[in-house]
Amino acid sequence: MTDILEQARQMLRASPRLAELTVREEDDEFHLWRGDARFARLIPTEKAGVWRMEYFQNRERWEVIDFKGTFKECLAFLSENTHYHFWEG
Repeated sequence: MTDILEQARQMLRASPRLAELTVREEDDEFHLWRGDARFARLIPTEKAGVWRMEYFQNRERWEVIDFKGTFKECLAFLSENTHYHFWEG
């Protein structure tokens, strides 16, 4: 999973909307953080290379996002759907 973690870090740095986030590996999941606040987590599915996402709704609870895809597709989805960005607006 270390390769995926490094790829995720590179993808975040390359995205103007997500560059301030960090990613951490926790068990088999990847958690996206902004400072000391969790933003989203990617959880592996039964299909290799496919992840499902949850985001931290109003900084109070995890909520499932109805989207599954590769790690890159998940980050692109989050970048394009700014209503999930609790620190903006």
